[in-house]
Amino acid sequence: MKIFRVLIPLILIAGWMMTSCDKLSAPYATIKNEFDSTGKPYVLLEEFTGHKCINCPLASQKARKLVDYYKGKLILMEVHGTYLADPDVKYSLDLRTPEGNQWITDFAIPYVPMGLIDRATFGSAFPVSGDQWAAAVETQMKKPVVAKIKATATYNDDNHEFTATVTTWFKQKLTAGANICLYIVEDSIVGIQANKDTAAGPTPDINPYYFNETFIGSMNGNYGEQLTSSVDTTRTYSFSKTAKISGVIHDSTQLSLITAVLDPSATPKGQVVGVNKVKVIISAKKSRMQGLKP
Repeated sequence: MKIFRVLIPLILIAGWMMTSCDKLSAPYATIKNEFDSTGKPYVLLEEFTGHKCINCPLASQKARKLVDYYKGKLILMEVHGTYLADPDVKYSLDLRTPEGNQWITDFAIPYVPMGLIDRATFGSAFPVSGDQWAAAVETQMKKPVVAKIKATATYNDDNHEFTATVTTWFKQKLTAGANICLYIVEDSIVGIQANKDTAAGPTPDINPYYFNETFIGSMNGNYGEQLTSSVDTTRTYSFSKTAKISGVIHDSTQLSLITAVLDPSATPKGQVVGVNKVKVIISAKKSRMQGLKP
């Protein structure tokens, strides 16, 4: 009987510990071990957000924890949209873009925060809620590498033009060729963010709030342009583009280029099969150089 009396509490304690572990929230519930980035693809997480969204600061925090865990293999792009991104007297920043508004329509984004993972479908739908980002990213990370990308980018402060040079290799053939997209993002944009969770910061607003990885415009449209009509895995593809963007640049020293390669046959708008992020280098400002003696 004594043995029985001892065993019952031990079993109850063990059961309580197991149930407690189940309550851990993502990414901790799904990511347990050190990530091995060897041979893994780069994955794009597009987080749809807005500065009036009280749930968005915690979601962004979760997204950045995933970026840190995946050691640069996960690339984050924050897209501001829906009525929760509308500016007013208090939330005066306008971080909306025509491209972002179109993506919200095209991918049927119902509300924010919400995400796209490689613009692939999960459970027959494109939008992925924040509590499923970890699982969706992990699914993409388990897939083989399709395309590898190297890129450089510059920004001319005089004429406000971006120049991107991209090299792409394919590890697999794609039946409908491939498109290439050039997206500009900006870090450290200062504003005010609504917030309801003290784990993410002060409530009811975080002020100042630094908006990072913020999509501000595309160099070549919502879905880019054709890189090749027929993928040859023995070839190296080069692509260059010089263009302006329609979005507002707040600080040209905080810009990065995200290059995405799309498989147009995978989904109606093209699924991301390769992605890369590089810092945009500011070219010499000629107007400021004039009159300087050597």
